[in-house]
Amino acid sequence: MNTKKLNNGFSLPEVGIGAWPMGGYRSRDQKNDDSGDISAIRYALDKGVTHIDTAEVYGNGRSEELVGQAIEGYDRSKLIIASKCGGFRPPDEISKACRESLKRSNLDYFDIYYLHWREASFGRENFDLTLQIPELEKLFEEGLIRNIAVSDFSTKSLEEAQSICKYPIVANQVHYNLIYREPEKDGLLKYCQENDVFLMAWRPLELGKLANTGNGQMLDMADKYEVPHSAVSINWLTSQKNVVTLFKSSSEKHIDENLKALGWTMEKSDIELLRKNYPGQCFISDAVPLA
Repeated sequence: MNTKKLNNGFSLPEVGIGAWPMGGYRSRDQKNDDSGDISAIRYALDKGVTHIDTAEVYGNGRSEELVGQAIEGYDRSKLIIASKCGGFRPPDEISKACRESLKRSNLDYFDIYYLHWREASFGRENFDLTLQIPELEKLFEEGLIRNIAVSDFSTKSLEEAQSICKYPIVANQVHYNLIYREPEKDGLLKYCQENDVFLMAWRPLELGKLANTGNGQMLDMADKYEVPHSAVSINWLTSQKNVVTLFKSSSEKHIDENLKALGWTMEKSDIELLRKNYPGQCFISDAVPLA
């Protein structure tokens, strides 16, 4: 598995598995194929994937439980497990939230722990970085988390968080792909590249829209690099400095196709061609805008 390394020494694989909406969206889905999700995670692990990302709000904690079950029997020291605390939580609930997430995941620590969302619809009235960041620092100092990160932060919010936190903020997880370009418009992509932060792109395939498209440019790239469309879409991200990504799939076939994004680098001219000309670009996320 190819990795990228920040100047501060922290490294991440270029590609990881995202566990949303395994187990459900914001509440547990009793009809979810839990065994299928567990099998998919294990299949990815057996293929060399080591980074798994979940959150307390995914399936109201069920996703964390499935991740914990999926990694049983694997060497924990070789895995990078990340979870998130909802940004709607008051500061005095952050420690409790982390401990509950660890218990659901059957883990002693998270490799990355994110402060999740800074958006009004998720309860921004509770969001105060001057109070929340110190709570994350305490978790770091207790050894319950090994790295601090944020999710869906604008450049302005990321700068604010960095100015408060006495430890490196290693990643900002955001909606970014060939269609959704808000991190470019906001200046966040450039900022992360210049300030030693990973930009962790979620929805790299935009819910499948970028996995099988008749777009002429995509067809040309797939032919040129001899990979599926999904691999082109993922590699367009990972070929950029400081950009890594997460994909979710319950299909072994799709996991294999997505992992064909590894082991090669898209030419800079092709990266820029797709950046400038890919059709249907949107500059504000339709899911979670930067805030």
